[in-house]
Amino acid sequence: MVQEAPSSLRQRISQSAGINTTKQEPEDPTRSHGGKPNSHAPPNCRRGIRLNRVLGRIVPIILLVYVANAYDLVVVRYAYRQVYLQQGRLLPLGLWLVPTHALFFWSLRAYLRVFFAHSQPPSRSHTNNQSGVLAWLRSRLGATFADPDPADTTISIASVVQGNNVTVELCSADGEPVRCWRDSCNGRIKTFRMRHCGDCATCRVGFDHHCAWFDNDVTAPSTLRPFISFLLSIPPLYTLGFAPLFRPTWRSFRSLAASAASDAHIAEVWWGRWYSWVGGPVLRWIVALSLASKRRQEQAADAIRAPVVIALGAVFVLIASALAASSLGSLRRGLLTIDVERAKAYARLQRQMQKLDAGQEEKDALQKGLDSLGPTQHFRIAWTDRNTGEARTEVVALSIDDGLLSHGSTAANLRAFLAPSSSIPRPGWVLSESALRTLLTKANVPLHT
Repeated sequence: MVQEAPSSLRQRISQSAGINTTKQEPEDPTRSHGGKPNSHAPPNCRRGIRLNRVLGRIVPIILLVYVANAYDLVVVRYAYRQVYLQQGRLLPLGLWLVPTHALFFWSLRAYLRVFFAHSQPPSRSHTNNQSGVLAWLRSRLGATFADPDPADTTISIASVVQGNNVTVELCSADGEPVRCWRDSCNGRIKTFRMRHCGDCATCRVGFDHHCAWFDNDVTAPSTLRPFISFLLSIPPLYTLGFAPLFRPTWRSFRSLAASAASDAHIAEVWWGRWYSWVGGPVLRWIVALSLASKRRQEQAADAIRAPVVIALGAVFVLIASALAASSLGSLRRGLLTIDVERAKAYARLQRQMQKLDAGQEEKDALQKGLDSLGPTQHFRIAWTDRNTGEARTEVVALSIDDGLLSHGSTAANLRAFLAPSSSIPRPGWVLSESALRTLLTKANVPLHT
């Protein structure tokens, strides 16, 4: 692809595989008649409704509602009303709530770093209107997406070559710069590990994926570290926050479930009706438990609320744990989520190509997808020969299988993406020293011994 979010990969692949052979393929507006990139080509503004953007508007609200309900249940109803007011137990309450709140605010800080992340430092003026308030929140709480800094690449090259007159730039196989024509990028030159996010309509350095939980991009190094921190904080926060409620909630739930299963009125109005199965077995039991809670007037009004909040929290923990394990498993190999998705898409297209028994146009469409998703990238290396003073240029290819994306060991890969920028020699989106050495060796550039 012209590098993009995983959600848009599948759309573009399906479009390529399902091309109509009775129509001529439209001319690529990003190319001139000579086949060279057209710097004046109009931007490709393919917007419209995107599922990830819709989810990004809904999921944060769902998370906010859940957190508000969980906080009210744990802190207000249980800790304050029951433990403090009724039992007067202040010391155990403090020993439990202080570390719980410390972990909660640490998790909240990590979430807001991603949620309010922004491309440029927003203006802090005009804070008396909505846009000013949002700009102030972004500047105070959000991370700043990185722009490709040539100095980082220069420092990296200087560590492995003799002299400072060597440049290494991402390019196509013919040596031309790689440009993005999607949305409003308008031919923007792309650097190594810069990908286009179709949901945000822009290119990001170190793009990992667009996450609906935050309605924002996860990128290395800007927001990947707080993203992983947030995911890893969920299981201990859930366990610590709900720990005193597990046993009484389980006893209350078992009693309520027995009442729901044996109550004759509930059996008549719900269990015996066909529409009780419309929402599936889980919703069927939730409604029955709600009816049982209303029938038992002597029980607290939130008898069903605690089990539901705890159960939903358990689902949240499982999802967060799976995402963290998946992300860390990729990062330890030097891969971002987009790299994993591109490899999967490439494998799917290879299988389709092997099974395809059709016309040349369909094969050409699939081959175009294979070329854009392939594991090999090209780099234009320019330097001045120290002996002759001649300016030389070489286009060199390097594959992911040959260590293009890896920084070496598992520890080195994790450190490159997750360690604070002040503690690592180069950002995770810059070519590793081993990859640089391989490229420069292929181009016959003299290296430091």
